[in-house]
Amino acid sequence: MVKRVIKAAPDYLALNFFDFIRHFTNLFTSKEYNLWIESDKYTTIFGYSCRGLFEVCMQYFYKEDLVVATTPIQHTSFRNILEKYVKPENIHIIRLNKNYNGIEEIPKLDNCDLAVITHYFGQDMDISVLSEFKKKHNCIIIEDRVQGGTLDLLSSHEIVDIPIYSMGMDKRPIALGGGFMYINNQHKELIEGTKKIIEALPIEKTGKRFKEMVKKLPTFLFYNSRIFLASFIELLRVATFFNRDISLLKFAKAYRAKNPGFDRETFLSKPSQGLLKSMYQNLDNYKKMESLFAKKYAYFIECLDPEIIPYFFPWYKGNSSLSSYNTIQIEEHLVDQFLEFLTEYDITCIANPTYKVFNHSYENKEVDVKFNNGIVYIPSTPNMKRKEIELLADKLHDFYHTFCKEKGK
Repeated sequence: MVKRVIKAAPDYLALNFFDFIRHFTNLFTSKEYNLWIESDKYTTIFGYSCRGLFEVCMQYFYKEDLVVATTPIQHTSFRNILEKYVKPENIHIIRLNKNYNGIEEIPKLDNCDLAVITHYFGQDMDISVLSEFKKKHNCIIIEDRVQGGTLDLLSSHEIVDIPIYSMGMDKRPIALGGGFMYINNQHKELIEGTKKIIEALPIEKTGKRFKEMVKKLPTFLFYNSRIFLASFIELLRVATFFNRDISLLKFAKAYRAKNPGFDRETFLSKPSQGLLKSMYQNLDNYKKMESLFAKKYAYFIECLDPEIIPYFFPWYKGNSSLSSYNTIQIEEHLVDQFLEFLTEYDITCIANPTYKVFNHSYENKEVDVKFNNGIVYIPSTPNMKRKEIELLADKLHDFYHTFCKEKGK
């Protein structure tokens, strides 16, 4: 009997091979692109990366006693930047509900300079509850909306001052790098201040961007080429037969660690003209991505028994995920077992490579740590056929009824 293979990785690049090549040809542009676009109500500011733009903001707001209220789980880079500019005792955690899709408790503070919100799992949290907090403290609200809701909205809510987005290789929109943020034109000093900081940054060299994109080619093949991935899985099967230390799970973990899709070292740079051209070309190119993501994810949810949806996807609110990541929640003590279970069926998966909690101690930190340790990425639905989605759903049912249901959560 032929073993059925899910020919999809735990990530996906929403572009075809010709789009990929076009980013290379953009390197030869002779046109000069501005680092910002001004419109009637807001200014769009481009950067080398979303994390670079966030650090620009933190540089602008920095002071010795900067006070920040923030969601507990952040992208690793954002967490590190916050810890770089803010004293641990001045980082105050906004407690989320048990499903991590809404705010449960806002810290009671005498003063607050910034509120930093991260949205998770391809949907927006309702942050309207921060309205009175913002009014009381006159604080600036920054949101990491990379994994948030539809880009038809400039931000998740009108109280947001600076929404930040990525245009990295697996984001929407996609430019194989770069990021942008919107700032309301009422904040004239903020706009001019961040512009000044970005202008002073070293510019990305064209040769460096070329090398970075060349390194993304294998990633493009692994994440997008179904034939390439299936062939590689077959080769791994043969290699595993001769050496049990080789496995799909170990390879996926190692590859992701060495090929994160972004620059960890020099992200505080100014984008090259080639990158800027790619960003200008694709800034509004997200609707087809969102439609594809929503359609495939909706079918995936449809294939799941109602009883297991809140178990594996506690944050699900009835709306489709608009992220290329297909994220699932596993009980912390079952994560390794779950990863091995899927690997037995040659289903690619990886333990949470993205999010981190803060290093300092705070009330109920153990709850956030437990939740964060239970995040797992499974095959990305946008690159899956219906039969594969059904197979993945079947395996989730099998794991639930074998290892989870009887033990209780």
